[in-house]
Amino acid sequence: KKSIKIATLGVAALGFAAAPVLGASAADQLSPITDTVTVTINSACSLSGTGATPTETMTNNQLKSDLTGSTLTIKCNDAKGWHLTAVGAGDDATNKTAMNATGTGTDIATGTATSGASNWAFKVAGAKAVEGYTTFMAIPASATDVASDTGAAVGVETGTTITSTYQVWISDTQQADTYTGKVTYTLAHPQA
Repeated sequence: KKSIKIATLGVAALGFAAAPVLGASAADQLSPITDTVTVTINSACSLSGTGATPTETMTNNQLKSDLTGSTLTIKCNDAKGWHLTAVGAGDDATNKTAMNATGTGTDIATGTATSGASNWAFKVAGAKAVEGYTTFMAIPASATDVASDTGAAVGVETGTTITSTYQVWISDTQQADTYTGKVTYTLAHPQA
């Protein structure tokens, strides 16, 4: 009888020992904790390149249409797009679009003439160039879009290139002098 009682007590002891393990598993299932990771990327755009300084010696009744301007590189991650503007930046406070005479010569007005009065003009090239400025045009008196990226297809620009070229026509009556014209290019975003 004694051995039977021990066996019974042994089974009871095993059953008692198993009960706390089952209870502990149920108690370990507490409310979950979730990490939420957020990253913000600020919009950033850059315009790089070096202002060009093309120099040419010309004669009266001469047209030069290949004066190489700047090569500008645009990088931009703004999903709303960007735009590159151009504006005359000459030294004459009353006419920023003219090629200013250094001495006593008459300033050269901006325009696309290739005969008659002297004129100077510009154009831009590149995948994002504005169509109206891919042929020679007068230098704008106020900031005007010459390249842009807009619309549903706007993405990250990793290196869009825009190049500028200048044209100068010298009339048969243009005085001997040195003439200088300037154009400033500015990148802005978003497009709107």
